[in-house]
Amino acid sequence: MSRWPFIAVVILVLLPLTLMAGVGGWVLWQSGHWFWISWTLSICWMAAWLVYRFAKRVEVPLPEIGSKIHWTPKDHAAATLIEVEQKRVSVYTGEQLADPQFYTTRTIELATEFAKHYHPNATDPLSSASVVELLTALQLVADDLETTLRESVPGSHLITVAQWRALAKAPAWWKTASNIGWLASVVFNPTSLARYAVSKAFVEPLSQQLQTNMLGAFYALFVRQLGFYLIELNSGRLRGGSAAYRAAMQRLEAAPVGGTADNQPATAASVVTVTIAVIGQVKAGKSSLVNCLLGEQRAAVDVLPLTHAVQRYDLKMDENSDRLVLLDTPGYSDSGATAEQLSDTFEAVRNADLVLLVLDVRSPAKQADVATLDKLDAWFREQHKFKPPSIVGVVSKIDGLSPIMEWSPPYSWEEPTRPKEQNIRAALEFTRKTFGDRLASIVPVCTDRENGRVFGINEYLLPTVSLLLDEARACSLVRSLHRDYDQQRAWQVVSQFMSAGSKLRDFMPEFVKTELGKAAQSIMKNVLRK
Repeated sequence: MSRWPFIAVVILVLLPLTLMAGVGGWVLWQSGHWFWISWTLSICWMAAWLVYRFAKRVEVPLPEIGSKIHWTPKDHAAATLIEVEQKRVSVYTGEQLADPQFYTTRTIELATEFAKHYHPNATDPLSSASVVELLTALQLVADDLETTLRESVPGSHLITVAQWRALAKAPAWWKTASNIGWLASVVFNPTSLARYAVSKAFVEPLSQQLQTNMLGAFYALFVRQLGFYLIELNSGRLRGGSAAYRAAMQRLEAAPVGGTADNQPATAASVVTVTIAVIGQVKAGKSSLVNCLLGEQRAAVDVLPLTHAVQRYDLKMDENSDRLVLLDTPGYSDSGATAEQLSDTFEAVRNADLVLLVLDVRSPAKQADVATLDKLDAWFREQHKFKPPSIVGVVSKIDGLSPIMEWSPPYSWEEPTRPKEQNIRAALEFTRKTFGDRLASIVPVCTDRENGRVFGINEYLLPTVSLLLDEARACSLVRSLHRDYDQQRAWQVVSQFMSAGSKLRDFMPEFVKTELGKAAQSIMKNVLRK
């Protein structure tokens, strides 16, 4: 729509309202009630200014948890940069917020700030980002803003750049029109001077704040989306392009692990392989736990193990669920893990989306476990592109707690009444105090299948794992994004050269193609002779 039709539409909408206001004002003037009723305008404007003064800050929330469940601790720390910039919106003028060049400048400045967060020691942190990744981030921001404006702002598709810029001048126009109106009012009725003073004191600041906040709301939304995708860019999740990223996010939010929405069968596109690593000290009960989880399905997934000491097993679930894979590690000694044991454990955890740390309830020596978790945490802090898996503390062999001869599950350790229940609760409290926030949850189990003592697997462990599987899916998909890109990177370069060569070949004269073909054949013959 061009400018004049748009103005005509506005005039036709406002004309009857203006006529009614004029006629109503004339009737009030003739009746003698105009003076008292006109004060309601000033009083309401004053009240509006007071209300607006305490609610003028624009805050646009970050994406919901479903959009950032895959974030790493480094990503969550970077989110504070978004909040800081959103709070700075009040320092920008309406003219700045309506200027497209302002958004270009702030995009470059914010991209540099986020790059410094992820690469604090780099002299020029932004230079490490590839051009394709930057274009991907900008494309995703533009797509999201377009969708938001089309769906949430009526008539947004009709607003031109000129009209957008004109919004910055709206308070000036209002001020001019208001001054003319008040001048005429004072000429006819000098008592209007008091109401004019109220208008100058409250209405003009209110109109300025409304204008700034309208533009500020858009800027806060812009910062939210830009910051979100700058986090994705610096974490390496945009290296495969916008299509691959969108596909991964759709898989992440497609369905819960236990099945798809409305109990429909899972499709190949929505199924995710979730890897669960079982780690712990030697003889802590890892193998017994794996046997209880697998039941009669103890069959290696691969002919070769993940390492020479780590075995992989399929954990069969119903057909509507994701594929679960168990990694059975050899364990480490209670006097400290050897280099080889740590290497095997690290390899398992690096490939895991969820970790089960098995802890023998009868052994108070937990220093090796704490040290191992601290080393893993340090590794993930350095490799900030990977999301650390949640760790569940599995307190095993609870049948060995006093009274030893007693075994009559179920045991209600949350509200203990029997001695064994009280001891189970005490053991879990000790574990929680020892490990602190290193563990996402702690559950008690007994996995002595040979003697028929199995408890805690179905009651506590599997429900806890189910609660953490959404996080595990996020870990898996983040790793798959990086893995797929690394696998395709070399072939992508080759295919690009081939495509460029094919296009160049179309422009070559025929005799050049012939001579190049002969040269290539000659080179191949010489190579074969040698």
